[in-house]
Order: sequence, then structure tokens, then C-alpha cells
Amino acid sequence: MSQPLEKVFNPGSVAIIGASEVPGKASERRTRSLLEGGYRGEVYLINPKRTQLFSRKAYPSILDIDKPVDLVMIVIAPRLLASAVAESVKAGAKGIIIITAGLGETGDDGKKIEAEILNEAARAGTYIIGPNCSGMFSASADMNLLGVPPLKKGNLSVLAQSGNIIDSLTHYARMRDLGFSRVISAGNAIGVKFHEYLSYLADDPDTKVILAYLEGIKNGDEFVAVARETVKTKPIVLIKAGRTKAGMRAAASHTGSLAGDDVIADAALRQAGIMRVSNIDELFDVAQAFLTCPLPKGNRVVILSEGGGDNTIAADNAEKHGMEVPVLAEITQEKMRPFLLGGMPASNPIDYGGTAEENPHMITECVDVAMQDDQVDGVFITGFFGGFKDIIAPHIGALEEQTSRELVDLVKRYQKPLFVHTSFAREPMESLQILKSNGIPVLDSSERTAQCLSALMRFAMNQQKIMKMKTPPRKAEENPYIKALFKKVRDEGRLNLLETESRDLLHHYGMALPEARLARDSSEAGAAYDEFGQPLAMKVVSPDIVHKSDSGGVRLGLRTRGEVEKSFSEILANAEKVTRRDRVLGVLLSPMASKGQECIIGMVRDPQFGPVIMFGLGGIFVEVLKDVSFRVAPLTAEDIDEMIQEIKGYRILTGIRGEKPKDIDSLKDILSKLSQIAIDNPEIQEVDLNPVIVHERGASIVDSRIILG
Repeated sequence: MSQPLEKVFNPGSVAIIGASEVPGKASERRTRSLLEGGYRGEVYLINPKRTQLFSRKAYPSILDIDKPVDLVMIVIAPRLLASAVAESVKAGAKGIIIITAGLGETGDDGKKIEAEILNEAARAGTYIIGPNCSGMFSASADMNLLGVPPLKKGNLSVLAQSGNIIDSLTHYARMRDLGFSRVISAGNAIGVKFHEYLSYLADDPDTKVILAYLEGIKNGDEFVAVARETVKTKPIVLIKAGRTKAGMRAAASHTGSLAGDDVIADAALRQAGIMRVSNIDELFDVAQAFLTCPLPKGNRVVILSEGGGDNTIAADNAEKHGMEVPVLAEITQEKMRPFLLGGMPASNPIDYGGTAEENPHMITECVDVAMQDDQVDGVFITGFFGGFKDIIAPHIGALEEQTSRELVDLVKRYQKPLFVHTSFAREPMESLQILKSNGIPVLDSSERTAQCLSALMRFAMNQQKIMKMKTPPRKAEENPYIKALFKKVRDEGRLNLLETESRDLLHHYGMALPEARLARDSSEAGAAYDEFGQPLAMKVVSPDIVHKSDSGGVRLGLRTRGEVEKSFSEILANAEKVTRRDRVLGVLLSPMASKGQECIIGMVRDPQFGPVIMFGLGGIFVEVLKDVSFRVAPLTAEDIDEMIQEIKGYRILTGIRGEKPKDIDSLKDILSKLSQIAIDNPEIQEVDLNPVIVHERGASIVDSRIILG
């Protein structure tokens, strides 16, 4: 199947509108990098004030070229953009890269220009890259439109919003002698979206690892879906900027107020199997590990060193980053002991006890034993390997070099990753160079070593999990009843559904709710008590009262008909302090839920990721501890399992201190159905099911609130 963006990354011809020879100008740098980069297609330089540029013919307009043009790059003032795009479309452009800034990021005037550009391009099916971007690099076309020095070809690809981040990334790559397949500056991304770029990179045979820097993620639900498909074959390592509370927004519900932008982004990226990092040097360290190391099967690591202190630090770092440091099987320990100083434990971490300093070959023997064990997924050497010759004696250097060659052979034989942390990592030690040149990571930070090895292990485990997933359909199923309900709500000038309406909607999706009766006066309330014959809960029903407790609209544990009738009158009197009597439909009565654990389940439609489902324990856990988890809908069975198990209070649901386990399957059923509600009904902005009381058998949705967008 042909890729829609193929002509963008491998164009037969490129035109530059606004081409210039003035040194330092954005258009001059990109024209020069294209011409000097070996691009093999036709190049057309457009500048109405020049007849020649770079010893080539210059054209006054793209329409003066008598051949179709595949790709156009535009570097001109914002006021001239719309006409330049229209002419490019007329010239047959498949893609248009807009370097020009000062558009949507600056205000309404810029957004109007962007809308005009998009409309013009959409009519012809032309792809818009940018605006406010720094260009593009495509190794297969020898096309450097970034305005940076020549880039080495390789297996990394970059997708970034920020132009200066791309400058930093390409500089880092030169320092580390790494090469690229594609470098994409997305800018404002008004045309081609992030998930579309990702889809192209997923199919690119030359891309082995995808690096990304994103600030605001557009069409985040699509991005998560495409990323999940992508990580089945290649890793994505990403910096997502904006972790602070400054990016959080308030909302009318618990779900919305708990759903800070970064909380959701972090959950969504983990859900997609993306490796999130915090800075550029970490980005490259992790990327290099993916480029050169075999993928492990799990997250169990053996740690080895010539000293207990380094082992202890490494073990702490390993567990901090989610790896297991298991006690080795007795048979493996027996094989290990002959290579250790007498009396040293072989359990894990392993201390050579000084034997390796004089005879580095002992390291090979220990690593060999560890890698033979099927319960070991990777090896972490820590300490000062590579520096033994400086610390012990110069002749040790040759032994260290031989050990390095042996370690390289072991990695190839067992196909398990080996990472080396040493204080000599930055020094020109031949033994360490042997490791580095053969793809074994050598780092000078114990924690960074753990980060990189952990990323490798987490990706491998995520990949195994995602390969088995059955993702629910993302296509909405329209329900005529619900469509009519929403129309009625909007026609009445409101956005919040009455609880009676929200209960009806939940019933339509098969959710089990406690029985309830709407009473319009005190006698109907008394009759409801007679019908139920047990302690009741009573809540006001009014389109003007969203927060019922705050308005004195809730009574609980009503045990007699007299209490019910009196409470009806009190709730009505409180409601009339907030709204008119004719705006109060009555009160909703239902039996008090039996004892159980309070939970909160909700949905918020996030501006970046679309419908996001939340789960947590209720009470203090949500009000104070904010112990909640999030996932982007639609949810797979694995997503639901993970979001329940990752909250800190999960063990309360499984039964502790004599309490019997709660019916976790009933919570899973609610989460699954709420996910479908979110997909089917894009009009819904927020859902709060709070509390949901989960019992030993079943769960009771005690209160529900649904708000339209």
C-alpha cells in the first residue's frame, strides 16, 4: 500500500518560494543545505526580485515553472502566504512546508490566515507541514531542508514541534556519530497531524527508533492508537513538555479537576507503549540502547561489581526504575561461587570480592553464568571496569580488553542486554571503546544506566502485551433515544443531565443501578418508602442544582415514613433558596447501598487526548491523596486491569486485615461500558459516577452526573 506522504519525503522536485542568497536568512540557509546536501531531484528557486540565485535560474512565480512541482517550501511574510499557497496548489504541489512564523501562535489574525491556507490545500488534497516549523530532512531523498550542516544517514527519525530542539538534536547526533532517516519539524501542525507522521515513520524501513519532542498533542486519541500499532515493530522515545501545574485546568466535576494535563499525558503515553524521558541527553542515551541492544524478555536483572557500595547503589536505582533484582536460583549460585572471593554471596547483587581487579576474566565467567539462567533478562555491571589498569597495574589493560571482547561475544550468543556503568566511561579506555563500538552501552551514571536498561525492558514487555491486545472499535454507534435526550437537554438551555436522565443513559448501556423512584410531593415520597421498606437516600432533582450536597439537597439513612416526608419538605425549602419551585422536578429516592468500598469512576473529554476514563478509590483517597488512574478511550481489557491495579489503594479492593475481597469484575464492567459511552457520545464532556460502592458481589452506582460539552 502506498504511503500518502511518500511524495513529501521523496519528492521528484522541490521549489523554494522566498529563496535568498543573503547569508544568515532562514531561506538562504535552507536553500544552501538543500543544494549542498546532494538532493537528486529538480530544484526551483522562486524570487520575483532576482533572475538568478546560487548560479541557478530564479523564477518570479511558481506558476512560471512549466513542470509539476512535488514539494514546495515557503519562507515569506505572513501577508503573502495565502496567495503563495494557492499558486503552489495550482502548480500541483503534493506537499507544502511553511517555515513562516507569526500565525496561529500569535492570535486571531494569524489563525484566519491558517484557516485560509488549510481550506485552499484541502480542496486539492495537498499536505501542509507547519507553519512555524524549521523544515525537514529525508535521507532517502538526500533532502536537507533544515538549514543545518549535512546530516549523517542512519536509523533514527525525529518528530518535533520546536525548531531549536531540532537544532539541538542534530548537534547531539553529530557529537555521538548518529545518523537519521527522517527529521520532521511539525511546527503548529495545522495540516499533517502528529499521528499521520507517526504512521509514515512506522512504515519507513530505514527508521528503527523514533524520537519525538511534543508540547501540545493534537488528536491525542488518534496519536495513542497509531503509537500502539507503531510500537509493535519499533520504539518511540518522547519528551512531552509541560509537566507543571500551570498547565492544569479546573472543571465542574471531580474527574475534570483531578485530570491535570500532564497527569493525562503521562497515562496516555504509557498506555501507548511510548518511552517518556525528560531531557535530550536522556533521549539519546535511551535511543542508542534501542539501536544496539537485544530486547530482553522481562525485567529481571543481575548486578555485578567489584564492590558492595556500587552494587547497593545500582540495586536501588534498578528497583527505583521498575526492574527486579531477584535472588538467583541455587543452581546458578553454585555455578557462580567458584569465580568469587571465598565467602562472598552469589545471590544478587554479586560482589566479585576483588578477584576481577587482578583477573578481569572473572567478569566474563560471572556474566556467562548469569546469562545462562532463563530467569535473568539482563546484566548490569557497575564499578570501575576499564580503569583496572590505572588502579591495579598497567598490564591489566590487555586483560580488560580481552574481557570486553568476551563480553561482546556473550551478548551476541545469549541475545540479552548488557549495560556497563563505570566512573571511567568518559575516558579513552580501549577496553571501553571495544564495548561501545559493539553496541554495549557504557555510561558514567548508575541511575542513567538503570533508566536505559529499564526503558529497554519496559518496551519489550509493553510490546508483548500490545501484540496480544484486542482493541475495541473506535467508531461511534448512534443511539436515537440518546440523541433525542441530548436535543431535549440543549433545547431547555442546559448542559447538565438530570440524574433521572443520566440513569436512563447508563441503563441503555447495560449498567446495573439501584432501584429509584422520583417523588414530586411528600405523599409520593412516603409511598416510595412504603414500596422499598428499608433505609432510603433522597436527592433533589433540578436542572439548576448540580452540586446537590452543597445546596442541602441530600438526605441519607431515612428509616421511617415520617423522616422521608419531613426530609422532602426540608430539601424542597433548601432548593427554593437556589431556584424557583417550578424548576424543581422532585426528589429521587433509592435504597441505601449496602456496605462496601467507595470508588470514583469518571470521564473527561481532554482537549489533547479526547475521552479519558478515570478510576480511583473514593473518600480520602480521592479528596486528599488524589489516588487515581487515567486511560484514553477506547479501553482494552488490559487497560482496565492496569488502571485498577496501579492505584496505591488497590490492595484494599483485594481484601486486607480480615476484609473480604471486593467484586473487581463489576468495576471492570462499569469501566468498559463507560469507555463505550465516551466513544459513542462525543457530545458528553464529563461523567462522574461518584460514589460507586463495590461490594463482595456487585457494585452500586450511588450517584451519577453527566455534563454535555
